[in-house]
Amino acid sequence: MTHNDAAPSRKAPQKAHRGRLFAPFILAALVAGGWSYGWFWLRGQAEQRMDAASASFKARGYDLSWRERTFTGFPFRMDVSLADARVAEPSGWALRAPELKGEAEIYDLSHWVMVAPQGIVLTRPEAGDVTITGQALRASVSHPGERPPRISVEGANLTFAPAPNAKPFPLLSAANMQLHLRAGPDDQGAILFKADGARADFVGLLGRIVQDKQASMVLDARLTKVSALRGHSWADAVRAWTTAGGAMTLQDSQVLAGDAEMKGKTGALTVDADGRLQGALDVSIKERPDLSKPLKTREQMLAAAAEAMGQEPVIQASLKFGDGRTRLGEIDTGPSPRIF
Repeated sequence: MTHNDAAPSRKAPQKAHRGRLFAPFILAALVAGGWSYGWFWLRGQAEQRMDAASASFKARGYDLSWRERTFTGFPFRMDVSLADARVAEPSGWALRAPELKGEAEIYDLSHWVMVAPQGIVLTRPEAGDVTITGQALRASVSHPGERPPRISVEGANLTFAPAPNAKPFPLLSAANMQLHLRAGPDDQGAILFKADGARADFVGLLGRIVQDKQASMVLDARLTKVSALRGHSWADAVRAWTTAGGAMTLQDSQVLAGDAEMKGKTGALTVDADGRLQGALDVSIKERPDLSKPLKTREQMLAAAAEAMGQEPVIQASLKFGDGRTRLGEIDTGPSPRIF
């Protein structure tokens, strides 16, 4: 046996050892490259979907537009920043934001959280603009396949400022505000509205209760026939919903302002042809009557008698909406709330 035949080769084991050493780095590079490709592909899909939604809205007479759009958030989020974003429907209702920022996790682009750092402007047909600003104003949108989709809007230290020559807005300010929409079984939808530390400019009965005091408000309602709530405009959608037999049933509603309180107990409401609420609610009102003025109704007299006996002055009555007016018992308290 020669010397060369006896000496084993060490080259093959060294190459294998080096291959195992670099394998994790090669795998990591492949994963990073694939993830990067996937993120940019998803960004392209998000752009295409937004453009398609904008075109679809415009084809139906709506508007979904922005002046500038920027995507960031690589590698784990999809963030989009819109300048001068606007959404509007044909009858004139619109929302626009100087700056709108949205964020979604890369693994769930159906759930977006949006923030309006500079506030938003609400446009009301024939009533003018209202600028809404605050410390925080954000919204969450998810489950787009449900009707209605799952939407939550929250705000802190909000102010509502009508534009010059615009009509007043019912809310002036709110320390905290929440609005939630949820889909339910049997073609139902749920609405929950809450406002704490609110100052309001209501007319009629609510104006009499709130006056210039801070108020807390709750509205918890259920809608039937939600699938019928669609049309070329908000007014058309509400008319179609009403024609299909849609109605709103209150689960809980109350307004607290100082020592005054109004609670709605039961009742179903619909919308008339002029866009105003119609129907009736059983309500209880705790309000101290002004004994310096003549007491005109039986309810007021009973409330005054209860107060004189040291009891809480509570009025039980029917709150009726009809013919464009709101009536508490026999008292006309003002116009019925307008829905469109």
